[in-house]
Amino acid sequence: MRHVRDVLCVLALGLAASMPAMASSWPELPLPDDSQGEWVSRHMIHNGVPMRAARFQSQLPPAQLVRYYEQLWPGQVTVTDLGSKKIVAHGTNKHFFTIEISGGAAGSEGQIGIVEVLKETPRAEPGADFLKPSGTQVVTDTVYLDNPGRTLTMNVRMSPFQADGFYKSRLPERGWRSQDAKPCPMMALSCTASYSNGKEQMTLTFNRNGETTDMVVNQISR
Repeated sequence: MRHVRDVLCVLALGLAASMPAMASSWPELPLPDDSQGEWVSRHMIHNGVPMRAARFQSQLPPAQLVRYYEQLWPGQVTVTDLGSKKIVAHGTNKHFFTIEISGGAAGSEGQIGIVEVLKETPRAEPGADFLKPSGTQVVTDTVYLDNPGRTLTMNVRMSPFQADGFYKSRLPERGWRSQDAKPCPMMALSCTASYSNGKEQMTLTFNRNGETTDMVVNQISR
């Protein structure tokens, strides 16, 4: 999805970020009275920024939902079109809100991201502590604190076969055990590798993208 987390990269990173710090207090979710919502995560760290995310459904069509937020925060919102979706953004001196709205006449679906605005830039780059080949670009690094886990997206200057071999040769010395019977084929355009380390599970997905490979890491604690 080009969900809240991706939109926040565009809209919120210019505001502020620092290394993870527990928010002293989070604002209430700004939902219309007719909405039904649920948390995606009450506390996660996205590219060094403490944030939380929720999703909701509303009986209001998108245009009326946008007007609801314009009235809730008069003169303090920006509305951006993202394909068929509307992105409503609102900032305070402590938090930055992004609401992604989609739907039609029968109602709307929304994704809400709330970022804690901090005063300093991160001391470490996203993914700085994660094993990766030289020249790798880390696009996103999200750590989930309420449901322990981590997701990274990266671009690696290797083929899927080469990237898979890099991790198969280096992860065992860090305590990770391969769960795969066969390695990634040499000419593969995509492949997946699974590892375990005690209660930790990790899946690496490699997809060829021209001369490089897009890589997704999903790590969870059981």
